[in-house]
Amino acid sequence: MRKLRTIAPVVAAFTLFASVTITGNATAEEARYATFLPPKNPAVEYGAVPFMERVEKDSNGEMSYKLFAGASLLGGKNMLHGLRDGVADIGQIIFGYFPSELPYAALVADMAIYGSFPPAVTAAVTEFNFLHCQGCLDGYKENGIVVLGSVSTSPYQLLGKEDLSTVESLKGKKIRTAGALWSRWASYVGAVPVSIAGDGMYEALSRGQVDVIMQPVGALRSYSFWDIARKATLLNLGTYRSWGIYSISLKYWNSLTVPQREILMRNAAIGLIQTSKGYMKADEEVTALADEKKLEFFEPSDELKKSVEEFLKADRATVVETAKTKYQIADPEPLMDKLVELIGKWEKQFEPIKNDDAAMADMLWDQVLSKVDVRTLGQ
Repeated sequence: MRKLRTIAPVVAAFTLFASVTITGNATAEEARYATFLPPKNPAVEYGAVPFMERVEKDSNGEMSYKLFAGASLLGGKNMLHGLRDGVADIGQIIFGYFPSELPYAALVADMAIYGSFPPAVTAAVTEFNFLHCQGCLDGYKENGIVVLGSVSTSPYQLLGKEDLSTVESLKGKKIRTAGALWSRWASYVGAVPVSIAGDGMYEALSRGQVDVIMQPVGALRSYSFWDIARKATLLNLGTYRSWGIYSISLKYWNSLTVPQREILMRNAAIGLIQTSKGYMKADEEVTALADEKKLEFFEPSDELKKSVEEFLKADRATVVETAKTKYQIADPEPLMDKLVELIGKWEKQFEPIKNDDAAMADMLWDQVLSKVDVRTLGQ
């Protein structure tokens, strides 16, 4: 097995923040890395920042980046078009925001409740995108981007100002959902789904535009939700996995040499695993601060848990029909079955090494990313 370089210690990421999170005009030598997420979000803290540091080191300084965090350059809902047009060179895209442009990625988003171990879901969706979904690759190319894999968050929970552990407590509540699947579930339990971009969640919650935010527990800190909402119902509503934290403008990709592209790809393998584990770590850290921050965690009632199971059984037909009619995917079920199969495969493979981030990154590289021809990717 070919070993990737060891994942950089977390302390290095914190050290680097001082120099890369300041927004402004990038120099001629620096490429622009845009995210709508705040600096403390795991996709930035564990994903973007260490990735930039490793790439600069591996390229002997030939490739360097300036980070524009917190939607300072591009927001969540204009990220795709901004990368296409060269406003940024690398960005973090929520594919669910663009179902018309990226229908196959939207199908993946509609299957968010399958799988529970973030690194395994990360590897499964990355393999699916590169090796089993030509429609995914075609969609990226048509929209002027190259995507170096997908990453999974930790499970989504219900964050708000109230105990939301029963079906009755959710009726009429305005829930900021993260995609069509969760919007359908919210309606199923009698809540009101609200669509708001990630960079607008805090304001919406503080102003009462929404009552509940659907996010991992770690978001209480990364988005500072715990300043205004300190209750979390641990319903485990699946993970978000249809997004690319290393989405690259084709204009920038085409300017790189083959060795430079390989540097990006190799470091993506490390970064994808590091980020998915970062979401888990963020949840653990926030949970440990429960007393200090006066946080309360609630277990869902059996009725509420059963509602999720019943919803999933009924919703598969909706996913299939939506894929056919809205996304124009003629035969979505084999793709859906393949993704579920891959999640099971990676959960089994990662089980013996689930506490070894470097070993998981090596396996992802060996089985998936090393097989991608960077010379033709995006062409």
